[in-house]
Amino acid sequence: MRFLKVYIDGYGKFHNREFTLEPGFNLFVGPNEAGKSTLMSFFRAIFFGFPGRRETIDRYEPLAGGTHGGRVELETTDGKGVSVILRPGRTLTGEVILEDGAELCGENAKRSLQHILHGVSENIYRTVFVFSLSELQRLDTLENDEISSHIYSAGTGVGDVTLPEILKIVEEKRNRLYKQGGSAQVVPKIVKSLERVRLEISDIKRDQERYKSTVLEIDNLKQEQRRVTHDITVKRRERERAARLRAGRENVHELLEIERQLSSLLEIESFPADGVKRLEKYEESLSEKRRELEGCRNQSEILQTQIGQLNIINVVLEEEASITSLINDRSAERENLRRREELESNVNLYQGELSDSLADLGADWDEDCVMAINVGNETLQNIRVITDQLSEADVAVEKSEEIYNQAERNKEESCKEFEEYARNLERLRPTIQLKFFLIFGVPVVILLSVFFGITYKPISGIISLTVGLLIMAGLYYLYNVVPKAYKAESREQQMLVMDARERSVEEAEKSLEGVRERYRKVLGQWQGWLRNHGLNEGLDRDGIVDLVEEIKRAKAIIGKRRDAESKLVSVNKRANTYLARLNNLLNLCGLPPADLDNLSQSIFTIDDMLKKQKMLKERKDRLEEKRKEVTVTEKTILVMIQDSEDAIHDLIKQGGAEDVEEFRKFSGVVQKRESLIVRKNIIEIQLARLIGKPVEVERFKEEVASETDPSLTDSSLPELENEITQREEELASCTQDIGAKKNQLSELERKERLSELRFTEEALKARLRESIDEWSVSALCYKLLDGAMKVYERERQPFVLKFAGDYFGKITEGRYVRVIKKAYDNTLVVETPEGQQKEVSSLSKGTAEQLYLSMRLAFIKEYADRVGPLPLIVDDILVNFDPKRAKATLRLINEVAGEHQVIMFTCHPATLNQCKREIEDFKGPIAMKA
Repeated sequence: MRFLKVYIDGYGKFHNREFTLEPGFNLFVGPNEAGKSTLMSFFRAIFFGFPGRRETIDRYEPLAGGTHGGRVELETTDGKGVSVILRPGRTLTGEVILEDGAELCGENAKRSLQHILHGVSENIYRTVFVFSLSELQRLDTLENDEISSHIYSAGTGVGDVTLPEILKIVEEKRNRLYKQGGSAQVVPKIVKSLERVRLEISDIKRDQERYKSTVLEIDNLKQEQRRVTHDITVKRRERERAARLRAGRENVHELLEIERQLSSLLEIESFPADGVKRLEKYEESLSEKRRELEGCRNQSEILQTQIGQLNIINVVLEEEASITSLINDRSAERENLRRREELESNVNLYQGELSDSLADLGADWDEDCVMAINVGNETLQNIRVITDQLSEADVAVEKSEEIYNQAERNKEESCKEFEEYARNLERLRPTIQLKFFLIFGVPVVILLSVFFGITYKPISGIISLTVGLLIMAGLYYLYNVVPKAYKAESREQQMLVMDARERSVEEAEKSLEGVRERYRKVLGQWQGWLRNHGLNEGLDRDGIVDLVEEIKRAKAIIGKRRDAESKLVSVNKRANTYLARLNNLLNLCGLPPADLDNLSQSIFTIDDMLKKQKMLKERKDRLEEKRKEVTVTEKTILVMIQDSEDAIHDLIKQGGAEDVEEFRKFSGVVQKRESLIVRKNIIEIQLARLIGKPVEVERFKEEVASETDPSLTDSSLPELENEITQREEELASCTQDIGAKKNQLSELERKERLSELRFTEEALKARLRESIDEWSVSALCYKLLDGAMKVYERERQPFVLKFAGDYFGKITEGRYVRVIKKAYDNTLVVETPEGQQKEVSSLSKGTAEQLYLSMRLAFIKEYADRVGPLPLIVDDILVNFDPKRAKATLRLINEVAGEHQVIMFTCHPATLNQCKREIEDFKGPIAMKA
């Protein structure tokens, strides 16, 4: 068996994950321990259910959503595909479902899984076939009773008994016979009994005459005892006979009377058992059925009357589909009528807007005029071109006029500037005040300099003098030198400016005339276009744009109105069609026709009529069905009445009678006979208990018949009782005397036991010899078996241990060659090539883990050889191995993968690298991503 695919719906952090597995070696690689533990738990749970509340194993509830559990696809040993599903169920362990062509669950799924798993139990599967590092490190996981019975069941003993058990049995038998220093064994007990017998023999020496006389007296007493016993027996028989006669006399007389009455009754050969009761039962049933028949007939008449009272209009039911269709279309038609009102309102609204728009266009405008004018893109383009040209010409005229006017203004300004220039020339001459300022300013500066030099420092006076003289020189330059140079230069510039501005005025005048001519030409084109289109020539660009927009608006309104009118026609057509359908149905149903105003009321009326007719039809159908049932019941009752009458007739015939009265008469005779027979049987039973066998009963009847005076027999009973009492007293006295004599005799019997004791002595000697011989045989067998067990420990071990030794030798590269299970105390040891044996506790941690791994691999091989292969699932078992033994272990696992599917989990990159190097045809790792 091997895994093909694994689907995890929800398990721990895994959600909706799918893994595809190879037939041989598969390596799952993940970043941490959580993913490995989750997948290991899933593989452990898939066949046997989730862990329960008492188990310490984590259930790994889904953390990322999804249903707890998953599914695996398997290929069985015979190549058959099977799916195993694990999902939550009524218990904590969930529900395991097997899909093998059909879905199996519960006990059926468990039995099929046991067949697929070759009988492997949950304990063996989770311990040997699926194990992690923590379980590999413990030997106790392999030492529970179930696994040990599989590992060590071969190679020891005969049948079901092992060699150590035989050795233990032999030792127990030897010690039971004789044990040094013991007193409870067989041999010491025989010796003590022999000593006690010999002591008693030596003490017996007594007289024999007394013994003989006592025996004779006892014989005489026994003879007397037998005589008295015989007398008592005779008297008791007489008493019993008298007592039986008194007790059974009435029964015998009653029995004879019963036999006389039976002989006088009419002989009826056969009569049905419980005839009268059966007859009464049949008659009662017949009466009941006749009443039921009458009730059915009355009910049938009532139902027929009710059916006749129902007034069903078939045409309404026949037109149910049409009415239903009409009702189903009611909402749509209601919406259609609402749309009709809306469209009518829109048409009126658009007509009003059109009237307003035509009024805005002018009194001579109408709808035809508006539609005749083309306001398409080409016309608008022409208007834009002409108006743009007109605007450009107008703008050019305005600019030219502005340039011309600016040139005129510049010319006038130049004239004014020239006149101002002339006036300014006079003002540029120095005034008298400036002269006086220059004359008196120099002395003032000198005086201030002297003042500052005297008052402060000489340097201050020098600086003040320098600054004052510089200011006076600057003023002199500004008011005397500059105006002279400016006068000559400004006059020449003013003349040039005047000439340039006169030329500019002439050029502006010429340009203005050309632009005006162009404007007149474009204006003529514009007016011609307006005339061609029947428009007022006085319209300017803004006017024509407004007019075109108004025309476009009017055209849009006309388009909307016409579209609304078209839709209104369609809506009216649909409404009239619906109304025609409705009126047709109303006419068929005999109802008045409808119009669009009362459409909803008419639909409600016909719908209500249809519902009522359907209810009437359903009621009629129910009544018809009930009437049919009543008719069937009536026929059934008639058959039952006939059966009852036939049964009564057969019953009377069985009783041999002609009619009911004669049958009842015969029944009375039969009942009386039966009661007499019953009483006779009771009396015979009582006599049988009192007397005994039938022969003795007959004899007793004869005694009763021959009895002459019953009172005499009854009066003899007290006398017999007194005689029996006297004889019993005599017997008791005789018995007491015999007991006393026997006590005397028992004291003398010790002498008579001599021969018996001699015989006992010889018997004890013989038993002692037999016990000693048996002990010798047991001691010899124990010694031989102990030697054979030592040979067994060296040469004859179970196949599991042999395979484990081979695997352990491969992993340790020959350092250890054999694994042995000590037969006496079940101790597990390993043996080196030199024959040295070591217990598991003396091995290192890594070597012990390698031994436990070898044991599991050997168990898997031995199990596969016997029943079939199963997958091996391990989790990071190489972490404690040194590199050399890790490589050897991987080569061994690869060898095992040739026969078993191997699934290994790891989160160590070193393990992945080792697998790539050591395992041939390694397909690559499988990522454990949630």
